[in-house]
Amino acid sequence: MRGDDGATGSPSPTWGTDASVRQQPSTDSARVASLPGPASVRVACQVRGELVEYDGYSNDAWSWLPDHGGHISDTLIGVNDARLPGVPTC
Repeated sequence: MRGDDGATGSPSPTWGTDASVRQQPSTDSARVASLPGPASVRVACQVRGELVEYDGYSNDAWSWLPDHGGHISDTLIGVNDARLPGVPTC
């Protein structure tokens, strides 16, 4: 699946509640949206950013979510790989 905005692949699930979507791939960046609970998100691409640790996992990959206009740490994406398979680099 590919939308006009570049999002590829199947929707990806998220973990946790109140997951922050950030303007830049950093926890210090402005929060542009939040996901109130586990959600399904479309990812356009991934980029390396701040290393984030969450619930025993750590990762420096961040996914661009075109539907939310920002980045989310891949530690909050419910996929076991460090990088989402089939998703290009931003």
